[in-house]
Amino acid sequence: MQTNQSPIEYLSSIEKQIQFLEEYYLKFADETDAQIIQKFIKVYKYIDEAYKSSFITEEALFQTYGYFYQTTKKFTRKLENKIYYDKTDYEATLEKFERLQIKLIPLYTELILDAQKLQRMDLDTLLDSNMAHHIYTKKELGQFSLQLFDFLNLDFIKVPKNVLSDLITEIIMNYNVVPYHNFTHAFQLSQLLFSCYMKSDLKKFCNQLEIFSAILAGLGHDLNHKGVNNLYKIKKSKKFNVLTSEIAVLENMHCATFFNIIQLNRQHDFFQYMTNDEERNLAKRLIITSILATDMSKHNKLLAKFQKRVESTKQFEQGEKNELIDMQRFSNERLEDRIFILNIMVHACDISNPTMKFNNYMNWSYLLTQEFNDQTIKEAKVGVDVTGFLVYKDKPTYYGGQVFFSKTFVFPLWFQIGEMYPELKYLSEEINKNLEILYQKLKQQ
Repeated sequence: MQTNQSPIEYLSSIEKQIQFLEEYYLKFADETDAQIIQKFIKVYKYIDEAYKSSFITEEALFQTYGYFYQTTKKFTRKLENKIYYDKTDYEATLEKFERLQIKLIPLYTELILDAQKLQRMDLDTLLDSNMAHHIYTKKELGQFSLQLFDFLNLDFIKVPKNVLSDLITEIIMNYNVVPYHNFTHAFQLSQLLFSCYMKSDLKKFCNQLEIFSAILAGLGHDLNHKGVNNLYKIKKSKKFNVLTSEIAVLENMHCATFFNIIQLNRQHDFFQYMTNDEERNLAKRLIITSILATDMSKHNKLLAKFQKRVESTKQFEQGEKNELIDMQRFSNERLEDRIFILNIMVHACDISNPTMKFNNYMNWSYLLTQEFNDQTIKEAKVGVDVTGFLVYKDKPTYYGGQVFFSKTFVFPLWFQIGEMYPELKYLSEEINKNLEILYQKLKQQ
């Protein structure tokens, strides 16, 4: 395994990871996990002593134990999720930050979590684009995820319920305890996609396998997200390498994590229940393209293409017909069109916070602002340029940033979705209402 660290730095990283497990999680771990932690400690001590005594060379260290650090990190991630399974992501992050003494920005404590928690989730709540997600635990959100598929009545999808349930649980276990890009966010994306599908003619446009795949993609679209963006990954990598991948770094990793989950345990392999290779390939393609579509660097290109095609579709429906319009309009008879629409919807749902009622919208944006600010602290620690606009400064700057993002990126996309599916116009209208509130708050500062 290649690494950018020296042997001493590499061994220090392992030591810190194991100390973290010992200090914070050993007392919460069950007997099996506690035994694994003890084994990690023994392996670390062996390789540390062996390297320092020159029993193993630098090359042998990385050749034989190069993946040991990644193994401990993956174990820590899953152990955290097991420990916090019956807690909300918000509570889990607060506890973790308190232990690690991570500074909270003032906004983080302003979340409004006064919604009434339902003991049993019903269809109306899952159709609500303003659902209060942060009051539910990881376990509960996993159960609600399964209900999304139940309410879709996908009679042509033969994946056993226990297989889907186990897969969703494993997906939860492969998210990190971070303020925003956690399983709660992943569920929110899929739940809004479900709502849009059920409320609009999107359900007439796509078939059962396609919406099944898109919602699964939503649940897995940020797997193993560590609370830093693509820019951070690129800057950190370039510190050590002249050549580094700069294309959808995170999104490719999320895809890889999703399919690794399936490959590592046949119990999670839902593809085996599909009728033929054509169905399996379509499901894989939709999952991959939908996750890759969440890369914000593709936003402007996707929006421009979508806008042109929505316009052609409206012209066709109004009776204007020629070869160019027919080629550019959306048709559910074309597989490429169905894939593109679902890619657009997954991307739109990923940045949909401004489509919610103002207080709920602020809850999400406060969490994201915390995560952005945390990234700048990490940037300073690893010695790369700090992304200045991600630093939390004050309320006026924060409100201004929300206005810019909503007005520049979110509204134009959801406006076009409303043009395509009039039943969803209320979402872009909600963005405008929130923009008005933000303008008023800026005046009051």
